[in-house]
Amino acid sequence: MGTKLSNGDLLDGCARAAAGRLQRLLGEELLGAYLIGSGALGGAVAEQSDLDLVAVCAHAPSPADIQQLVAALTEEAMTWPVRGLEFVLYPHATVATPSPTPQFAINLNVGPRMPPHLSLDPASEPAHWFVVDLAILREHGVALVGPPAHQLVAPIPRKWLLDALVDSLAWHAANESSLHQSVLNAGRAWRYAYEGVWSSKDAAASWVLARTEDPTLVQTALAIRHGDRSQTLDPARVDRFIRAVEARVQRAVVRQPPPGGPPAAPPASPSGTEA
Repeated sequence: MGTKLSNGDLLDGCARAAAGRLQRLLGEELLGAYLIGSGALGGAVAEQSDLDLVAVCAHAPSPADIQQLVAALTEEAMTWPVRGLEFVLYPHATVATPSPTPQFAINLNVGPRMPPHLSLDPASEPAHWFVVDLAILREHGVALVGPPAHQLVAPIPRKWLLDALVDSLAWHAANESSLHQSVLNAGRAWRYAYEGVWSSKDAAASWVLARTEDPTLVQTALAIRHGDRSQTLDPARVDRFIRAVEARVQRAVVRQPPPGGPPAAPPASPSGTEA
């Protein structure tokens, strides 16, 4: 089985090393650097977890700065025992006001067990990833450099977040080859739509297990996440689960309760049937 990591363990050490590189290269231009993802929400697994790092800089970096940052972070990440680094850099002006299409300066994925990917053009990437990540950053980001993230990142309207979750569910249904990731991400979306709570994949799965009519699907997804390669998932069954969660999130878009208000959807159980 996979080894669970605490926030103070491998991910934290790697994140602080990367933040140190950012500080050396950006100096006073670096306003903040934050650990998000499983490093902030919990439930990291050594064999599968990425390090999700978001930074905010005072101004848009120059092409030379971008080249240096990408080279330094690539060199750093390739030495890590975790899967790799997912890094996004935002100029402060682009996150100080909310947007349904966040305008990053750098989006870099790199690591020893991760396909390399670099994008400098927000229009070339699905916006839903960045909308959700900024919301998680604002609420749960672990500050490595700078003030609490909510001092730099504006709140994102719930409607935009629910729309982004609908888009992410559609993306997983169409593109995700790791079926267990699709199940667990759908569980996280369902919980947010119902409770307004961002949670780790493991915590979301525990929440879903108390509500779903297909608990073995979720249990199998968790087992695969934690290293049990003897388990398999039926693609049709996974697709039914995702589509049912998507329907609930879409209903939440219509209802739009305020944070702390009544649930956005009944605590029904997606497995292919609607409650």
